[in-house]
Amino acid sequence: MKKYSEELGIEVHAYCLMNNHVHILIGNANKGMSLFVQKLANSYVFYFNRKYDRCGHLFQGRFKSEVILDDAQFKTVYRYILQNCEKAKLGKVDQYRWNSFWVIRKCSMKGFVDSEYARNLFGSRQALLDFVLQPENAKCMEYENKIVLSDDRAISLIKKIFRISSPYKLERLSMDDQVVKCGIMKKRGLSINQISRITGISRRIIRQS
Repeated sequence: MKKYSEELGIEVHAYCLMNNHVHILIGNANKGMSLFVQKLANSYVFYFNRKYDRCGHLFQGRFKSEVILDDAQFKTVYRYILQNCEKAKLGKVDQYRWNSFWVIRKCSMKGFVDSEYARNLFGSRQALLDFVLQPENAKCMEYENKIVLSDDRAISLIKKIFRISSPYKLERLSMDDQVVKCGIMKKRGLSINQISRITGISRRIIRQS
């Protein structure tokens, strides 16, 4: 992360390595985000395959991303990422070796992880620490080991559930109806990105469901 974030001018605000995936909060991504993840993943796959004498793919599917719309959402996602290890019972936020909490704990606040933006949002290092350590049940792109529907299967499911000829008909409904329908689709296993992609409904509305 240090190598490729510096190489591509990507700001890493927070990260948490889990047992089979990683959460990263990045800024200044623009068109460099995909390249950043590609370089990061390829480098790790090369290392992993060489170490364990294997070959082929290691990760399942493409990475998932979500745009941070404002400072309030940034705060929520920031804390969620750092607390992810504790929710998964891998370790305490302030003791887990594989997250970026160390950046907040260090007084210098220096390193490849940029904590200045987060600290400025709270006005002080202590306020940021208090916020991160406060228990929170927010869910941000929750990772689950579940079967992911292909777009074709998801489209067929939507047509069947709502008895419509095209998923895009849902976009023409009132906002309240869209929220209800999105809630039903999420319960059937469709992700926020997938619902938005095949129906045209905005992610903001989907998150409300």
